[in-house]
Amino acid sequence: MPKINKKFSGKTAPPIDWLWAAILERQKVYGLSAIQLAEIGGTTYDLMRTYLNKSPWDWNREVRERVCEALGIKISVGPTMKNGIEVHL
Repeated sequence: MPKINKKFSGKTAPPIDWLWAAILERQKVYGLSAIQLAEIGGTTYDLMRTYLNKSPWDWNREVRERVCEALGIKISVGPTMKNGIEVHL
């Protein structure tokens, strides 16, 4: 039986960042490296390595849009019923 990591047991996990998940999934499916993503996004390799450790919502907007477009990820943001923001991927 697998051991349970006690560090995470009982804690409330943060919500899943679906945009980040989609970008990482597409990167793996297409077999793209951080160097190739940097070229797609029009940024440096070092900056892309930093970006890949953060949510794409924290990236420079132009880089995020270029990468999403190249990976076939379409983002539409709209208001929700609870005065929040809803993101559709």
